[in-house]
Amino acid sequence: MNHTYDDVRQFVIERGMPEDFADGDDLFAAGGLSSLIAMQIVTWVGRHFDIPVRADDLRLANFRSVESICAFVESRMSEPGVAVTGAR
Repeated sequence: MNHTYDDVRQFVIERGMPEDFADGDDLFAAGGLSSLIAMQIVTWVGRHFDIPVRADDLRLANFRSVESICAFVESRMSEPGVAVTGAR
């Protein structure tokens, strides 16, 4: 597991997700996390990884699981013109 996965997992666990979930599990299914937490995740991802989160990125598919969040972060970091400073 890499630091991105570790950081994302820790963040969602601190927001109420049980520790025994799989990285591919839907964070919002069956009341796992709320829409308020979804907005906290979006804000945290942008700030923590120092990447832009644009309006067209605000799709549940980008933030539904630890895997999808990490894929979003990695895709954003690989874009030309995005200064990669890493996690804060």
